[in-house]
Amino acid sequence: MKKYLIIAALVVSAFGLGGCGTQKTETTILNSVVSREGTLTIKSGEVYLLSTTEGIVNITSKKVDLDDYLKKRIKVTGMFSGDTLYVDEVK
Repeated sequence: MKKYLIIAALVVSAFGLGGCGTQKTETTILNSVVSREGTLTIKSGEVYLLSTTEGIVNITSKKVDLDDYLKKRIKVTGMFSGDTLYVDEVK
């Protein structure tokens, strides 16, 4: 009988803790508008590299022609999807 109680407690704990994690944090980060400032350095297909003080950021945009900003210092605003920042605005 004790075995069944222990197994039941483990199963309930596993299901209870299975919902814990970073998914809510990632969703919040993905749905947050962010800004990055740096120099637009390289274009590789549809993805550009923005060199910032924090490191390199992959960026792309369907709203802004980023070719106009190559080799220039810019500030971009948009949302991340994965490791790519989808730019909505350039300043």
